Amino acid sequence: MPVLPRLGLSAYLVLIPGFALAQDGAPPDASPVQPEAAAPEAAPPAPAEAPPPAAPGPRLPTLLEPPAPAWPAGALEAGSPGATVPLELGLDENGVVIAVSVVAPVGGGFDEAATLAARALRFSPAVDAQGEPAPAVIRFNMRFSREALPVKVIEGTLREGGTRQILGGVVIEALGPEGRRAFAETDDQGRYSFVGLAPGPWQLEVKTEPYEPRTQAVTVKNGVVVGVDLYLVRDDRRVAVTAAESIEVVDTRGAGAELVERRLTAEEIKYLPGSGGDVVKAVQNLPGIARSPLGTGQLIIRGTAPEDSRFFLDGSPIPLVFHFAGLTAVLNNDLIEEVRYLPGSFSVRYGRMIGGAVDIETKARLPERSNGAVSVDVYQSTFFVQQRINDRTAISASGRRSYIDAVLSPLLSEGDLTVQAPRYYDAQVQVLHEGKDNAFYDVLLFLSDDEFRFLGADEDDVLVSFADSFTRGRVRRLGRPGDGWQHESTVAFGPELREFQAGDISSGREERLLVSVRDELSRGLSPDRPLGGRVGVDLLAGKESFSFDEARLNEPEAGEALQLAPALYGELTWRIGRLQLTPGLRTDGLLYDNGYTGWSIDPRVNARYVLGSSTVLKAAAGRYSGTPTLRQVAPESDGNDQLTFPSAIQTSFGFAQPLWGRVNLEVTGFYNELSSLVVGREDRLRFFTGPPPVGPFDTDPYANDGVGLVCGVEGLVRYTGPSSVGLLSVTGSHSQRKDRPDEPTELFASDQPLIINALWSQKLRRNWRLGGRVRHSSGNPYTPVVNRVYDMESRSFQPVYGERSSERIPAFTSIDIRIDKTYTFEKWKLETYLDIQNATFSQNIEVIGWTYDYAALDPVLSNPPLPVFGFKGTW
Repeated sequence: MPVLPRLGLSAYLVLIPGFALAQDGAPPDASPVQPEAAAPEAAPPAPAEAPPPAAPGPRLPTLLEPPAPAWPAGALEAGSPGATVPLELGLDENGVVIAVSVVAPVGGGFDEAATLAARALRFSPAVDAQGEPAPAVIRFNMRFSREALPVKVIEGTLREGGTRQILGGVVIEALGPEGRRAFAETDDQGRYSFVGLAPGPWQLEVKTEPYEPRTQAVTVKNGVVVGVDLYLVRDDRRVAVTAAESIEVVDTRGAGAELVERRLTAEEIKYLPGSGGDVVKAVQNLPGIARSPLGTGQLIIRGTAPEDSRFFLDGSPIPLVFHFAGLTAVLNNDLIEEVRYLPGSFSVRYGRMIGGAVDIETKARLPERSNGAVSVDVYQSTFFVQQRINDRTAISASGRRSYIDAVLSPLLSEGDLTVQAPRYYDAQVQVLHEGKDNAFYDVLLFLSDDEFRFLGADEDDVLVSFADSFTRGRVRRLGRPGDGWQHESTVAFGPELREFQAGDISSGREERLLVSVRDELSRGLSPDRPLGGRVGVDLLAGKESFSFDEARLNEPEAGEALQLAPALYGELTWRIGRLQLTPGLRTDGLLYDNGYTGWSIDPRVNARYVLGSSTVLKAAAGRYSGTPTLRQVAPESDGNDQLTFPSAIQTSFGFAQPLWGRVNLEVTGFYNELSSLVVGREDRLRFFTGPPPVGPFDTDPYANDGVGLVCGVEGLVRYTGPSSVGLLSVTGSHSQRKDRPDEPTELFASDQPLIINALWSQKLRRNWRLGGRVRHSSGNPYTPVVNRVYDMESRSFQPVYGERSSERIPAFTSIDIRIDKTYTFEKWKLETYLDIQNATFSQNIEVIGWTYDYAALDPVLSNPPLPVFGFKGTW
């Protein structure tokens, strides 16, 4: 409270009979002191001499208008009889209340309500001994009585414009006629109300950071409650980048924490250049991921093939996360809470892979309100609608449809050749329910479908076609038994289909009907609980089939089998002072009804040590196992039913350290030894996870003869400033393979020794944002063609290859630019953006290739600059 001059004891009005002010301005305990009546027959004696003229003397403040305090929320409904709150008020020389304090708290919310009501009191100014207006400190009783309840005249809610986020704890001021004032504060639901306001014109004012000031005129009438919902627009000139807009590197989170876990939230990557606002696509900017040719979206993690890594949705496997050519993810962004990228040394929760993992986590919480979004760009249109059914249930529907086929097909088609450009769509329906059993239920149904075709003279004349689709139904229960325990149960099921056809020459088809079950009990660490852990069951079961027919090369292949892949896992997390240890064990099995059986036991351990106040040291080691495919073990397709699981011994070590200010550094080194890799039959027609190999091919039978070595260092520097966010990721690595014991060691097909990604996004005035991304990566190795021969039988040229992996594609360099502009309205928000990839038109070689006669190189080059304009409306 400001230090104010006091007027002596008389200034404490509550202590002087006749001057104590009650709620209505009348004395609470005594009537005003009246002078006694003079006796008419007795005149007062004359003084010896006349007294000097009276000095002006001090005069006490006078309450000009009785208060009308609003009762605390729920007090009336709870049957409270009311209360009297003693206050001490500081007044300035104009009689305006500038400070309020509670002398003796009474609780029940009455102290806060009295303080708020006291700010609106008006007094005549106090006068000092010289007759001048003066500040003062007085005592005042604020009474809440059921006999004098003020009448509500204005009510409403306060939200953020565009997002409609509830704004609680914000004070709203009402300015009325003749200088009247009143105050109200929003509750945790954003609701507010004014009571006892005099009829006439009033003006509501809201001033709170980081929003622009808002005023709203309203007319108060007797017997009418006026509803006024207010929306505040963010003042982008003063808004700092929030924590949700930074790229957060999370080290560990208690039991089962990962050694290196890089998490991106949906809000974080919205403005990252080159990502198109796609949550999953933004993961490719992080350390450890090699650049995939033509931006296909394949994740080449720490020198391993794309098929060596896995994709998950809330811990359940899914076959892919990107639509055709990696343009966008198969799941709507508005359903996603965050994306967990695990490049290696992950916990026993994940298995059946020797590479890395990406786990998309959907929102496991009810929305605060019903909401929706519509997005349109040059590739596609999407929609998302989420509706609160009641306090415990919400339902959402979303979908996406590309129209590249409608735009590009007429441009690419020529003569009798009709090119049906990529067409894809996806759809999702989700039901969220918060049960009365202290558990959360999540039901999700979604599908994804991609197709690409070259047609002949008519619709039925299919020259080349490719299709990839899958459907998933998922039911998840998240229970909280208490005492830090969490129980997760998930069942997911649905078909998967991938097929290819090239006229009557070749065709391929892979199909699965899969059921996955996960049941896990876990307990995290806490300040007073040094032990945690998790134990779980991870089960896959279903039917799998394949068929491939390449008339010019091999006999047709086909196979079908029932599959069962059970897994058990468990780990213990133990904190000992500054050291945290997490040993764990996972065992996986794979059984086909054609007689194949395989098992693996994978022990793992990771540790972290807090050095000083901010440095975290990390280390991990463990065994990780993949599984062979049905085609590799099926006898009917020349498979090898004696194959074992490919495996990797992964070791990691590193540290995380804040550097200065808002700059943080993470460095991780890794050394992985690969063994029992399945090699052979490279001449067979198959689906490629990247560009088709160019040879030479290993045509020997399938065997576990492959070994490999991957090592490297990853560095991540991130900056989160008041109006900007930046990221620099650097990966230096080496990846090599040896397919057969009698063959030389060669570089991995996607070995990229140096990968650099630098991103910056800057918030500007008037809701503009500008960002850029610079990418540089080494080119992939390839085997050169040193000569050619003409095969008379096939009437085609055949290459003569030189030393394997002895040449390398030139390095890739590209610059991307993104510009955003946001328009915020009261009940919705419009976001527009322009994303230009390869803005410098760099002529990078993406895929090596040769002319038909192998006389010269004929590579596939990068796409020209492609400006992608889009907008998204949210409400």
